[in-house]
Parts: sequence; structure tokens; C-alpha cells
Amino acid sequence: MNFEYQTERYQSVQEPIRAIDCFKALTSDQKTRVENSTTILQFTKGETILKQGFVASHILYIEKGLAKLDVTNDSKISTVKLLGDGSFIGIVCSFACTNIDFSAVALEDTSIKMINMDVFVNLIKENGEFAFKLIRHMSSNTNSIVHRTSRLFNKNVGGSLSLILLELSEVYQSKEFTLPVTRIGLASLAGCSKESTINTLAKFHADEIIEVKDKHIKILKPESLKLIVKNG
Repeated sequence: MNFEYQTERYQSVQEPIRAIDCFKALTSDQKTRVENSTTILQFTKGETILKQGFVASHILYIEKGLAKLDVTNDSKISTVKLLGDGSFIGIVCSFACTNIDFSAVALEDTSIKMINMDVFVNLIKENGEFAFKLIRHMSSNTNSIVHRTSRLFNKNVGGSLSLILLELSEVYQSKEFTLPVTRIGLASLAGCSKESTINTLAKFHADEIIEVKDKHIKILKPESLKLIVKNG
């Protein structure tokens, strides 16, 4: 194996991989087994999808909707990731413990596919390509969570709020979106007070970085938000 080939292969491995790409590695028979072991559940906005401490009996996949992934430590709840369409819920924790070490809450009406854990584990053992893609996906998620947590740590209000707005824009794949939470909920996601969140949104609006109309957000200057995140 020459160096040029090694470099090319290394770069390709570093490309982010989506949850849906993992399923594409399954054979027709394996896809059928997944479908036969899947239950679809509907959750309304604000409803708890998973509660920390429950037995991990299924792998959860968001077919459509939005949820937040929370972890409780020392009686304090922290949001570690926002999850949109086509996302596994807590996949990086699902194989670590017998009991689920996180909770998930729907931020809007959400459709969830619950895949039997035993079937999922057997697919990992049977299909090397599926297992490899799943590892890549989980590694990417872990990297994202670590960097998100690190960036939010010790950020001022402007930096934290900018990060959340950019994250929502990425989840919705649009610079325009409707906030899925109240101002109090937004403050909780950013780890700030309600008053400072409202004041910062108003300042961003006045500075023409974003446009705010009730719950509707339009990001006018994404680069400005990124700069605030960097310096905040």
C-alpha cells in the first residue's frame, strides 16, 4: 500500500456519515428483519421520549421531528445535543450500560422508530460494513458532543446563544426557522437566564445579525454568529 493510497483512504474515512447511511449497508434480508422488529411511536411536543435509567431494550431512530438529548449529573440537567430527522437517539451511549444513561424530550411532534436491540446487535456481528459505518457515525457524534460541550463551557450569553441558533439552523437545514421552544426553553438550551436570552436576541436583531418575529428566526449574518461563538 503506497502513501498516496493511504492518504486518500484516510481522508475518505474522515467524511461525516449519517445514520441513514448505516442502513444502506444492510442486505435486503437484513433490512426486512429491521422492519419486522421495528415499532413506530408518535410523541407530541414536550413529551418525554426516553427517561434516564430505563432499561436499554431498543435503538431509537427519529423518522421525523426534533428532540433534545439530556444528561443529568449531580441533579443538574444538561442538553448535550439537538437531534433532527434521520438521527439515532443517544447511539453513543446505547451500548455502554444496561440502563439508559440519558433522557430525550420531543421539541416538536416527533415520529420514532424503535428497533429491537437484539436484532440490531446481531446485524453488527453479521455485517462488517454496517458495523464499520455505525462506528464512524458514532465517532462523529462523539466528536460533535465533545466539541459542543467544550464550546459552551465558559461562553458568555452571546456566544452560547449564537451556538444554539447555528445548531438549530443546521438541524433545520435553513437560515429561517421557527424556534421549537419558548424563550425559557431557549435559555435552558443555552445555559443562560431568560432575561439575558431575551436581551441578547434583541441586540442581535438591532445589530441586524438576525431577524426576530415572535418565534420566527431569520439568520442574516451567519458569519457574525460564528465570530461571536469564537470570541464569546
